[in-house]
Amino acid sequence: MKEIKAYIRCKVAQDVLDALRKSGVENATLTHILAVGANIDHKYSKLNMEFGREVDKMIKLELICNDDEESSLVEIIRANSHSGHSGDGIISVSALERTIKIKTGEEGTDKLCLLKT
Repeated sequence: MKEIKAYIRCKVAQDVLDALRKSGVENATLTHILAVGANIDHKYSKLNMEFGREVDKMIKLELICNDDEESSLVEIIRANSHSGHSGDGIISVSALERTIKIKTGEEGTDKLCLLKT
């Protein structure tokens, strides 16, 4: 099992979600985040008084998939979030040892209903 995290621009989040949905992904988590650092796009960043530096609003997308689905899902995310400009974001992939459904205690991605069958 893999966990995919993608830090993407807010303006492409719907396109990414639509493409993932078309590929069969039914569940993902989206979180609004503030990105800081050298790779943010200064056209879209704003000075944040709390942090004393420029920040860029972004979305963190998280999903869990089977090992054999990882490459195609990463490519869907990349293709639908790429603009070629600084600040497009990053995608990371991590191996998962276990997933447990809280309601039932069942384990494994097949119990999570992540992809349409």
